[in-house]
Amino acid sequence: MTNLQLLSIDRDPIFRLGLRVACEQHPDLEFVAEVANATEAFPILEARSIASGSTQKPADLAILAVETLNVRSAHIAALAACRQLKSLYPNLPLLLLGGPLTGDMLVELQAAGANGYCPKGRDIAQTIAAIRAVASGSSYWPADAAANSEIELNSAVQTIENSPASKGEKAGAPIVDRPVHKKILAYFCLSGLQEIDAALAVVKADLQQVKAAEPTDLVTILDGVVLSGKRRELLAARWIVSQLMFEGRSKKEEARSKKEEEDGRRNTGEGRGENLLNNAQLQVANSRFSAESLAVASDWQGSLFDSVAGKLQLDLVNLTGVPLEIDILRSTKQRELMSSIVRKLRDLLEELRFSQVQQTQLSEKMPAILQDLWEATIIDFFGRYYRVQTGETRVVDGSQSSLKLLESQAGSSAALFAASSVEVVPVLLADEKAVAVEILDKIPMTVDLFAHFLFEIPLTVDNISCVAGSPPAMQRAEALLENLVIQVASGVVQPLLNNFADIEEIKQTFYDGKLISTREIERFRNDLSWRYRWDSYFVEPKAIFESRFWLFVLGDSGIKRISIYAPRNLELAQLSGWQLALTLLLETRDAITPRVRAVISLLGAAVVYVLTQVIGRGIGLVGRGIIQGIGSSLQDTKFGKNG
Repeated sequence: MTNLQLLSIDRDPIFRLGLRVACEQHPDLEFVAEVANATEAFPILEARSIASGSTQKPADLAILAVETLNVRSAHIAALAACRQLKSLYPNLPLLLLGGPLTGDMLVELQAAGANGYCPKGRDIAQTIAAIRAVASGSSYWPADAAANSEIELNSAVQTIENSPASKGEKAGAPIVDRPVHKKILAYFCLSGLQEIDAALAVVKADLQQVKAAEPTDLVTILDGVVLSGKRRELLAARWIVSQLMFEGRSKKEEARSKKEEEDGRRNTGEGRGENLLNNAQLQVANSRFSAESLAVASDWQGSLFDSVAGKLQLDLVNLTGVPLEIDILRSTKQRELMSSIVRKLRDLLEELRFSQVQQTQLSEKMPAILQDLWEATIIDFFGRYYRVQTGETRVVDGSQSSLKLLESQAGSSAALFAASSVEVVPVLLADEKAVAVEILDKIPMTVDLFAHFLFEIPLTVDNISCVAGSPPAMQRAEALLENLVIQVASGVVQPLLNNFADIEEIKQTFYDGKLISTREIERFRNDLSWRYRWDSYFVEPKAIFESRFWLFVLGDSGIKRISIYAPRNLELAQLSGWQLALTLLLETRDAITPRVRAVISLLGAAVVYVLTQVIGRGIGLVGRGIIQGIGSSLQDTKFGKNG
């Protein structure tokens, strides 16, 4: 069997090498030369034509690559190369490899002499089939555009013979009309979405493997964080592609496109063959896009939760300088507690979706929702039936807990305490009102966050509405989610400090080694008490007046504090007492400070002028007079001695 002799024309030497190695696996394919462009190919073709005696076909096939970037300029270069090659060697078959190319580009290239086209992204077996077909004298313009993983435009060429232009009808009309271009753009966007979804599936599988391994070493933890970042980037890219897909399609254009499609169906009839990209295929693509968009709605939420879970594997040191209740826990317990909150929050969101809660009900139900999350976390973290041994007898009546010390006088004044076993969870849950007032009800923008998760209501970021899944919305939602997790964790620890702060079993099981002595625990509780008062009287009124919220977020090296802009006019109108007085003082300071500074600056300039120009010059004159007097007295003394 005679080998098919191939000439490769491609600027990419790596791809030329890969194609040659792939073809060498087949005995009937042989590469006779590899060049970077058509100019370098001409001397080789001329030499082979002289050696073989065939002036019109010096090789069985020339494979001409079309760059995937800068498609239009690459298309022009490919047109010129095809015309030059065919003008000198009309019987030399040409196969285009690369793209993607639009339908009208392929028509022009076929008219210039190309015998086939195969995208680079296809399977190597299909590329080999294309090489064999064109080298054997056939053409290769595949029509299965919608069936392939790469959305191609090659079916356009097979319908050219049925087009009006090929039959002399309306020769001046374009072969490929503008509405088709919109379909082509839609198919290319779908192709990109498929690639992104495939990459998302790989990243998601890797993330699941990392989670299943329960990483403890730093390298594995960092791998999880990197994978979470990749997933966020892919989701952001997917959102951008989906926006490009239908962004420029107005209602007028859609109506016009439908009318033209109906006219096309009436004109072509049933026996004229399928259209360039038929309507049935586009409907299937659009339905697939809708389904994929629904899947992305859950994907971006999963990415946010995975990102938070990944950050929890890093350091959780408090870097804010503001004491938090969770600071008393050892790092492993902090991680365990906040991971439990993330899990329970996801379960709670699913329950809310299942119960079909309405968006208008969120504001009313939010206190109960946060309380349910807090209670579920306490039960999950401590265990429903967890008990501790104390020297006190606790009686819990469901709404409050009272301590009764059992004393007995046994011949001395010393009090004897009856040791008892107390269930922890009921005691902690009895403090629900205090926790709600101090922590849960003060968590900012919870209604906005839950509406974003449940109904994909856009988040407002710096007065700009950002749709769900967009990078700004994901960044803001992640910050709000991290703050929610940290605040709920503080709410879980607060009743523990109020009721079991100095119990040895609690200290050994949960507390950090630096905060186990009674003195350190009391100092820590006093710091928290002072922080509540400071926040209530100073920090919160100032934040309301400045239209911002303070959020605790998870960073690479620990817990950090950031501020975000949010209008708080309603809260400002409700301030009273000292809080209102503080805002008035701040406003007064803002009004007076520039004037005071101007006065101080003026007085400073006047003082400098007096010191330098008046007093300074006066001192200079006095000093000069003293020096002159000393000089005169020295001269008189000298003359007296000489006399």
